[in-house]
Amino acid sequence: MKIGDSQQSKIKMMIMTKAGHKNLVWWSPVKQNRKRSELIINGMVKRFMTQTEIVKITNVLMFYENEMLIAKAKI
Repeated sequence: MKIGDSQQSKIKMMIMTKAGHKNLVWWSPVKQNRKRSELIINGMVKRFMTQTEIVKITNVLMFYENEMLIAKAKI
């Protein structure tokens, strides 16, 4: 089973990158679906910040739950 899944994960994180780079999507770990959204988002941001090459090209992180924007962070 994949850690994050587009059909089962609670949170979708859109990584909006600088011009000339492809935007990315990360899905929260399915096993964390019972946790509060804030806790899941904090964990996702913590893991994201370790990816230095991606962080360098990122402008904004956008978090969605049930296809609704619930949080946004400028990097």
